[in-house]
Amino acid sequence: MATEIVWSQRAQTNLQNIFDYISKDSVIYARRFVTSLVLYTEDELQDYLDIGRRVPEFINTPLGDLREVIFKGYRIIYYPECENNQVTIITVLSGRMNLEKAMK
Repeated sequence: MATEIVWSQRAQTNLQNIFDYISKDSVIYARRFVTSLVLYTEDELQDYLDIGRRVPEFINTPLGDLREVIFKGYRIIYYPECENNQVTIITVLSGRMNLEKAMK
Protein backbone atom coordinates (compact mmCIF):
# COMPACT_ATOMS: atom_id res chain seq x y z
CA MET A 1 0.00 0.00 0.00
CA ALA A 2 1.33 3.45 -0.95
CA THR A 3 2.05 5.96 1.75
CA GLU A 4 -0.30 8.92 1.83
CA ILE A 5 1.61 12.17 2.21
CA VAL A 6 -0.38 15.13 3.50
CA TRP A 7 1.01 18.67 3.46
CA SER A 8 -0.44 20.72 6.32
CA GLN A 9 -1.69 24.24 5.70
CA ARG A 10 1.37 25.56 7.57
CA ALA A 11 3.72 23.55 5.32
CA GLN A 12 1.92 24.78 2.19
CA THR A 13 2.22 28.37 3.42
CA ASN A 14 5.92 27.80 4.12
CA LEU A 15 6.43 26.50 0.57
CA GLN A 16 4.65 29.56 -0.83
CA ASN A 17 6.84 31.84 1.28
CA ILE A 18 9.99 30.08 0.07
CA PHE A 19 8.76 30.42 -3.52
CA ASP A 20 7.96 34.11 -3.04
CA TYR A 21 11.40 34.81 -1.55
CA ILE A 22 13.36 33.02 -4.28
CA SER A 23 11.14 34.40 -7.05
CA LYS A 24 12.32 37.93 -6.21
CA ASP A 25 15.45 36.89 -8.09
CA SER A 26 14.03 34.26 -10.45
CA VAL A 27 10.59 32.69 -10.84
CA ILE A 28 12.14 29.82 -12.77
CA TYR A 29 14.58 28.97 -9.96
CA ALA A 30 11.87 29.40 -7.35
CA ARG A 31 9.59 26.94 -9.15
CA ARG A 32 12.47 24.53 -9.70
CA PHE A 33 13.56 24.67 -6.04
CA VAL A 34 10.11 24.22 -4.52
CA THR A 35 9.26 21.42 -6.96
CA SER A 36 12.56 19.66 -6.16
CA LEU A 37 11.93 20.02 -2.41
CA VAL A 38 8.44 18.51 -2.69
CA LEU A 39 9.56 15.65 -4.95
CA TYR A 40 12.56 14.87 -2.74
CA THR A 41 10.41 14.81 0.39
CA GLU A 42 7.71 12.63 -1.10
CA ASP A 43 10.26 10.26 -2.62
CA GLU A 44 12.16 9.90 0.67
CA LEU A 45 9.03 9.25 2.73
CA GLN A 46 7.15 7.09 0.23
CA ASP A 47 8.62 3.77 1.34
CA TYR A 48 10.11 4.47 4.76
CA LEU A 49 8.00 6.61 7.08
CA ASP A 50 10.67 6.77 9.76
CA ILE A 51 13.65 7.45 7.49
CA GLY A 52 14.28 10.90 8.97
CA ARG A 53 15.93 11.58 12.28
CA ARG A 54 13.95 12.55 15.35
CA VAL A 55 13.77 16.32 15.73
CA PRO A 56 16.47 17.06 18.35
CA GLU A 57 14.58 19.99 19.91
CA PHE A 58 11.61 17.75 20.73
CA ILE A 59 13.22 14.55 21.99
CA ASN A 60 11.84 13.70 25.46
CA THR A 61 8.79 15.93 24.95
CA PRO A 62 5.23 15.13 23.88
CA LEU A 63 6.37 15.98 20.32
CA GLY A 64 9.15 13.39 20.44
CA ASP A 65 7.65 11.39 17.56
CA LEU A 66 8.24 14.21 15.07
CA ARG A 67 10.92 13.49 12.48
CA GLU A 68 12.72 15.51 9.85
CA VAL A 69 14.52 15.20 6.56
CA ILE A 70 16.86 17.87 5.25
CA PHE A 71 16.85 19.30 1.74
CA LYS A 72 19.47 21.90 0.78
CA GLY A 73 19.47 23.54 4.19
CA TYR A 74 15.71 23.31 4.75
CA ARG A 75 14.18 21.18 7.49
CA ILE A 76 11.05 19.28 6.49
CA ILE A 77 9.38 18.28 9.75
CA TYR A 78 6.77 15.55 9.65
CA TYR A 79 4.71 13.21 11.76
CA PRO A 80 4.72 9.54 10.66
CA GLU A 81 1.53 7.58 11.33
CA CYS A 82 2.76 4.05 10.65
CA GLU A 83 -0.52 2.33 11.51
CA ASN A 84 -2.38 4.48 8.94
CA ASN A 85 0.52 4.45 6.47
CA GLN A 86 0.35 8.25 6.36
CA VAL A 87 2.82 11.08 6.79
CA THR A 88 1.78 14.62 7.66
CA ILE A 89 4.28 17.31 6.74
CA ILE A 90 4.04 19.79 9.62
CA THR A 91 6.38 22.57 8.49
CA VAL A 92 9.23 23.47 6.17
CA LEU A 93 11.78 25.98 7.37
CA SER A 94 15.31 27.13 6.89
CA GLY A 95 17.85 25.29 8.99
CA ARG A 96 19.02 28.69 10.24
CA MET A 97 15.67 29.44 11.89
CA ASN A 98 14.92 28.73 15.54
CA LEU A 99 12.47 25.84 15.36
CA GLU A 100 10.74 26.39 18.68
CA LYS A 101 10.14 30.05 17.85
CA ALA A 102 8.92 29.21 14.32
CA MET A 103 6.46 26.57 15.55
CA LYS A 104 4.58 29.00 17.80
